[in-house]
Amino acid sequence: MKRGREGPGSPSSGDFSIASTGIGLYGKPTHCNLSACSSFTRLKKQKDGQANDPAKINHVNRLLVFVALFSANSTAAEGKPDSLLDSIWSVPKLYSNPDSSVVQSFALVGRYHGQYWSVDANEGNARDWENRRMIVGFTSKWFQDFTFQAQMYIATDESSYYDGLYEAYVKWAPAGRDFSLSVGRLDYLFTGLERSTSSKEITAIERGLLVNQLMPAEVIGAHFEGKDGKLSYHAGVFSANIEEEFGDMNDGSAAVGGVGYDTNWFGLDGIAQVDYLYNGSYDDEDSNAFRRYRHILSLWYKTEGDRFGLGVDFTTAKDIDDSGRVWGFTIEPTWVLLERVFADEDPLQVVLRYQYANSNNDNGLQPQRRYEQEVTSANGDRYQAVYTGLNYYIYGNRLKLMLGGEFAHMEDDPDEGGEFRGWTLFGAVRLYF
Repeated sequence: MKRGREGPGSPSSGDFSIASTGIGLYGKPTHCNLSACSSFTRLKKQKDGQANDPAKINHVNRLLVFVALFSANSTAAEGKPDSLLDSIWSVPKLYSNPDSSVVQSFALVGRYHGQYWSVDANEGNARDWENRRMIVGFTSKWFQDFTFQAQMYIATDESSYYDGLYEAYVKWAPAGRDFSLSVGRLDYLFTGLERSTSSKEITAIERGLLVNQLMPAEVIGAHFEGKDGKLSYHAGVFSANIEEEFGDMNDGSAAVGGVGYDTNWFGLDGIAQVDYLYNGSYDDEDSNAFRRYRHILSLWYKTEGDRFGLGVDFTTAKDIDDSGRVWGFTIEPTWVLLERVFADEDPLQVVLRYQYANSNNDNGLQPQRRYEQEVTSANGDRYQAVYTGLNYYIYGNRLKLMLGGEFAHMEDDPDEGGEFRGWTLFGAVRLYF
């Protein structure tokens, strides 16, 4: 099977993650259009003449029927304190006693991201279904100030369901202070616009090329963040080595830091931020937690209003051996087309993203691992892509359906076979609890 990580690591797996704060865009639950949900089940795998895998298709069909049924709470439920989806999402919350001096809460957490993809390019065609992220674990709050969380990847196509740790950490967030410290195995959400946003909340189905090429997935170490008025800050130190569970500090280390400032430009609240990642790892195979770049600098801005949202990012990176540099920028506006589709608040959002990337070395840019590398493995030096999509929020970010398409063009000045021109189409379901 393809195995996926939260970051730009590798082709596919899963991730179930629970107990997050808020449900993102519009938190109120609504019912799902069953025909829209079921449309994702009509999968066709037409790659290398292979037929559909009945076991995989049946697994996907059952999952999407489950999603459709549980999202189909009718308008008759409107106005009640708890809807069907409220009740369902409360099931994993196994224990809650905020007044306890020892254990305040214990909940299961999980995430499933599945998607159908199709590449149609000059270099070839491919299509398939991928269980992109499947993760399950728990989160628990102790002594009012400490949170313990552990999650693991699930492998569905192997004899063992365990496919390595996703996260395992303790977080200290003292009451009354806007400060936290996390230590352990962490999802790297600390640099740039797209890599500072969880996969549960990104508005495009996949992150951009430069982010996937530069940023790590999970890391081992310590990270703190805080806020003082309009000023926010964060910093962390990490091991350059990572295994299925943890790693060691014998292969170098890396450090990240950033400062942000709350803005109100043109009447829209937002944040402007700068992040810097220094990779002090050795240039060998054991230093596997970070990409082969010594310095990464990101300047980015994000705002989200009632209907309009905008993200802008400029990122540059220098190779670990000082041989070259890559840089690029991303512009990603969003707009809520409909605040109500079938029920009170089940908004329909349109997303547009333009990305440009450039390398001053020949063949310094890699095609998107998802899913351009399914038809080509040759690198290029200039890349442009335009993504457009629709997101239907059934239960905020906790349950949503996504459709998207991206046209990309990779140029190859040395003419060594790295040119790519084509479309990648997606249909996805995103669920977490």
